Amino acid sequence: MNKILITMGDPAGIGPEIVVKAINEYYKKDNNYIPVVIGSFSILDYYIKKLNLDLKIEKLNDLNKINELSLNEKKLYLIEEELDLEKLEIGKVTKLAGEYTMKYLERGLKLVQDKYFDAMTTAPISKDAINLAGYKYSGHTTFLADRTNTDEYAMVLKGNKITVVLNTTHLSMIDAIAEVKKDSIINKIKFADEAKKKLGIKTKIAVAGLNPHNGENGLFGDEEAREIIPAIEESKKLGIDVEGPIVPDNLFVKMLQDKYNIAVVMYHDQGLIPMKMESFGKGVNITLGLPIVRTSVDHGTAFDIAGKGIADFGSLIEAIETAEIIIENN
Repeated sequence: MNKILITMGDPAGIGPEIVVKAINEYYKKDNNYIPVVIGSFSILDYYIKKLNLDLKIEKLNDLNKINELSLNEKKLYLIEEELDLEKLEIGKVTKLAGEYTMKYLERGLKLVQDKYFDAMTTAPISKDAINLAGYKYSGHTTFLADRTNTDEYAMVLKGNKITVVLNTTHLSMIDAIAEVKKDSIINKIKFADEAKKKLGIKTKIAVAGLNPHNGENGLFGDEEAREIIPAIEESKKLGIDVEGPIVPDNLFVKMLQDKYNIAVVMYHDQGLIPMKMESFGKGVNITLGLPIVRTSVDHGTAFDIAGKGIADFGSLIEAIETAEIIIENN
């Protein structure tokens, strides 16, 4: 069976809660993978007891026994990086939480690279906390790209009917528009083609325009004619099944109608707003281009509800199951 490693995320956020809920849910249906968590025993145990879950934590001290794990009992298999619950300020951004967030992630990455696991699924982290801890990254993706020496990668956000590949991610609007360039768009179309194969998507790839009405023949901007259309035409010559540019205010209606199920979008919110409206609480963040399979939830640490037992774990379930799909299609 495939083995998927789940990092606990920021211990002060909702990560630990959604992890124990997801593992509890795992035992309610048949699965073709084994989930293992990397995190802190006292924190996970706190949430298991708080939520009255019928789970027992079993620490994995010998990684060579991973292939012998039994799925007949309701166990949360744990690779431990211990953090005393009493030292943790639940619901707050702290240096300590940032340090342990990265301990989980750094050790998890090495375990996947060393082939103990087939994929890694990550619970949410706080960019502020990890920066307080001295990790100057904007999130998981840039850290993983840096540590794996990956120069070209893409963020893919998967919903039920809407899956988007982002031409730019965490940039200001001015900087994002400046990155609407032919070569960058071709690169993202190639990643969209890879995502199609790995996710089993059958429709053509759509490419969104940037401006209202695709610029209306240059009245509202010329990026479509100057950069986007040439990128699409060159991608077609490479044998990629792609269409566009599609007027942005029509594209997502067509995706809901299943004309397209994957699109390259020009900037972060152009893709994330419709994807989250369609699949809020069920979306998945996928990083393509890395030498490992990595998926994540599509939400943050939700410090405002951390520790209250009300966090929705649907996105984590989807992220784990999407990792399994990618493993099978690789």
